[in-house]
Amino acid sequence: MTLKLIAIGFALLVTLSAPFLLRPGTGITAGNSDITISVITPHNESIRHEFGLAFARHMKLTRNKTVHIDWRTPGSGTADLERYLQSEYRANFEHYWRDTLHKEWSNTEVASHFDNRRLTLPENEINDSPKHAAKRAFLQSNVSCGVDVFFGGGDYPFKRFAEMGYLVDSGIFNRHPEWFSEKIIPSKFSGEIYYDTKRRWVGASLSSFGICYNPFVLQRLGVNTPPSQWMDLGEPVYFRKIAIADPTKSGSVTKALEMLVQQQMRKKVKDGNTQEIALTEGWSNGLQLIRRIGANARYFTDSATKIPFDVAQGNAAAGMCIDFYGRTYNEITKHPGRGPRIHYVTPHGGSSFSVDPIAMLRGAPNPAIAQAFIDFVISKDGQKIWAFRPQEPGGPIKKALRRLPIRKDLYSQENTPHCSDPEVRPFSDITGFEYISAWTGRHFNPLRFIVRVMCIDTHEELQKAWQALIKSGFPPRALAAFNRIDGSISYRACQKEGSLGKILGGKNSLAKARLAKALASSFRTQYAEVINLAEAGH
Repeated sequence: MTLKLIAIGFALLVTLSAPFLLRPGTGITAGNSDITISVITPHNESIRHEFGLAFARHMKLTRNKTVHIDWRTPGSGTADLERYLQSEYRANFEHYWRDTLHKEWSNTEVASHFDNRRLTLPENEINDSPKHAAKRAFLQSNVSCGVDVFFGGGDYPFKRFAEMGYLVDSGIFNRHPEWFSEKIIPSKFSGEIYYDTKRRWVGASLSSFGICYNPFVLQRLGVNTPPSQWMDLGEPVYFRKIAIADPTKSGSVTKALEMLVQQQMRKKVKDGNTQEIALTEGWSNGLQLIRRIGANARYFTDSATKIPFDVAQGNAAAGMCIDFYGRTYNEITKHPGRGPRIHYVTPHGGSSFSVDPIAMLRGAPNPAIAQAFIDFVISKDGQKIWAFRPQEPGGPIKKALRRLPIRKDLYSQENTPHCSDPEVRPFSDITGFEYISAWTGRHFNPLRFIVRVMCIDTHEELQKAWQALIKSGFPPRALAAFNRIDGSISYRACQKEGSLGKILGGKNSLAKARLAKALASSFRTQYAEVINLAEAGH
């Protein structure tokens, strides 16, 4: 009996241990490596795994070094990653300011301005005020956040962190000047910037934004034409059937919403309006559409990766997502005898091809290896990992990443047979869209804020108002009340000098909280008005 129990216990132990024993890996850990570098990233486990394996092989072959990557993935999205870096740099700069420079720390002058991206330094430091001196000291320092590389998360945080002084030139442009040309990596495409003019970051892969949908759920809903434009997600048939992420937690979803708004602006331009009218009215029309999509939302998740998962599972009919999320779930839900449970489409005229960058962080503990990692990611060998099918020469080992390389020379006849998505050719596709940063670039944070108070904080009231409209057949006065965009969230109000822009651009957290509370209350009143008008048939 005892032997039998031992045998059963041993079999159970083997069963539980097998996934860990058989899991592929480099065999390199922090304990047995020559050197460890840390990389902070929102990239998923598959990307981390494949690039960790490939870079370890590359370093062993080229430098005979064993390198371990310490992946840092704080929180559930880019916003959490941003907060982590900001917190670390502030704490370490305070230590440097007090203990190395022997200066008195001030929350109002030093802490608030050492990384102030809107603060312009005088040409001569003699003219520095205390806040200028703090920023100059930070930019001249090697203060570290304890991390070597920032990898992925969309271009918005990279642009911000570069201006704040967190990112530094990795030297890749000097080491490989031949890579940065119109033939390989252009400086711009479809209106998007592909690398920083001051060389503090460079795009590592491309992304577009679009719609993922479940054809079987659409069939149950009686939808014969799948959604192909942003406007489609605001249709009443999708009430409580849309999956979307909280833009305050997901930079990628905010970028998708920005694409949506720019499409509305471009429509107004094509109608022959002046640019001022086109931007003002396009902004309002974009917010109206976002509100309808928000009313159709099942939820606002903290993680953009949850969207295609829920759509594939049939918990939602459609959602807004990054292209490679949609393509990845299209791949993994394929079954013999039936089509995949999820499809992805980029709205024509509704999205550009933007970059997912990589950069070295100020004070990187291991700058030489950090530079080697950045070089590898941008090299042909690194770029093949994004695009090739598993087990193809130079491709990933375990899973296809289904990302688009940034290098034009990867889209060649030689490489096409090895690619997971050979039909997707961003540099030859006519997207019908050109991103214009001047239109909405500075409205990125206001857009996040407005969506939060208009759709998330007031989601229950919003859905009740939308449901009342649907049940009553959209009577004109009720619909007009629902579509009303108050001047407090207008395009002008969201500009840097506008009433909302000033508060959101400042550092007064209490003022921001008060504004959020006031606007949420205003929206609740508006939605109550819609319900009353709809129920009265007005």
